[in-house]
Amino acid sequence: MLEVSFIGRRSVFNELSSIVTGPISVKYADSRVIRAVGNEVCILDYYVDADCSGNCVRVGRYVEPVELMGILTNVMVNMLNYELIKMGIDYGTERTGVVLVYDNTPLIGNILTPVKLIKLIKLINGRLSGVAIGDSPPARRFLGISISDLCSITDNVLVIDELESSRLRNWVSANGLMDDVADAYAIALTKPKVVIKCTSSKD
Repeated sequence: MLEVSFIGRRSVFNELSSIVTGPISVKYADSRVIRAVGNEVCILDYYVDADCSGNCVRVGRYVEPVELMGILTNVMVNMLNYELIKMGIDYGTERTGVVLVYDNTPLIGNILTPVKLIKLIKLINGRLSGVAIGDSPPARRFLGISISDLCSITDNVLVIDELESSRLRNWVSANGLMDDVADAYAIALTKPKVVIKCTSSKD
């Protein structure tokens, strides 16, 4: 579906590879001339002096996994049908599982802190068809504080019954996802009990 080439630090490449969960090919490139066309993207490290044409993105010196997730999310929102792209969130006060799903297939996922979740949302330049979040007291507090941030990337915030989503847990775990990411994936696949409509647009 998407081919990602990376040139730069091996540690950043390893982080990039660890957040990819779906049909995305990530390869380490050593060429100094890159042409990224079609469903290809090239990510260049901050210090790399390479000629890159097409869909190229450069990362900063202190790039974090959340920023790599933001880069990949923006690439996919631009390349794919946004009506089929959804984010699932298993919100926790310390560990929050986040997954990006395209047509019910998980593409990228990671475990973030609540602060990093907001950072990811602010990094997204585009619209998703929906953001699904499991219903819990911490998640309700998060929605109360952050609904405007969520509405900046979607028109539909989907509140999911976690008892319903837990019925998919064993099935989604077979995909090899980390525990909290698997929960977020199950949440993304579950029919919402409440849909919060919002029409705010991102500046």
